[in-house]
Amino acid sequence: MTRLIISAFLLFSCVFASAKTTIKVVDQLNQPLADAVVSFVLKGEQTRGAMSSTPYVMDQVNKAFLPHVLVVPKGAKVSFPNSDDIRHHVYSFSEAKTFELKLYHGQPKAPLDFSEPGIVVLGCNIHDSMVGYIYVYDDKPAIRTSALGLVTMPYAKEQLEAITIWHARAKIGVERLRTIKIDDLKFVDGNSEIALEVNPPEKRDSFENLFSDSVNEDKL
Repeated sequence: MTRLIISAFLLFSCVFASAKTTIKVVDQLNQPLADAVVSFVLKGEQTRGAMSSTPYVMDQVNKAFLPHVLVVPKGAKVSFPNSDDIRHHVYSFSEAKTFELKLYHGQPKAPLDFSEPGIVVLGCNIHDSMVGYIYVYDDKPAIRTSALGLVTMPYAKEQLEAITIWHARAKIGVERLRTIKIDDLKFVDGNSEIALEVNPPEKRDSFENLFSDSVNEDKL
């Protein structure tokens, strides 16, 4: 009986450890990158789960978009409540979604459909310092990194062909992804660390400066 209990415990521990495999994204100074997006390229045909009927939320709080980066699947609806006591005029010129919304506190607009994959850069016509991002993924499930630059891998390494990394300040450009083959990743105790070269953060980014320094890399 004791051996059976020990064997079951070891099996559970292995499964648990596998489920907690992580990827850490850092910058060129080895500092963790929050709000990076890691997407997973699976082997074979992909099947997507049922689409949630509840809209995702991109709020405006203290003259900033909250969250700074929102990750949604293709076909998702996103609402833009205004939690500030001032007016905002949210817009995007991005290829994946072009729109504008005049938002007043306590007067919500209908959610918008995001039917095309890509990076949607958000700005505000009234407050130029406001910049946010909606990452719309298609067949590559995507997860945003935590404040520590971490994501938990939802798949076993053997299920993956590659991963892609995106960050708003990446030197390759705001609309570009870095692709890494899974066999090129080094795992230590089941975990991997990836460095991405980024531009230094500005106190308040300006919308029109986001598309400089773009080079020929993978697009979403």
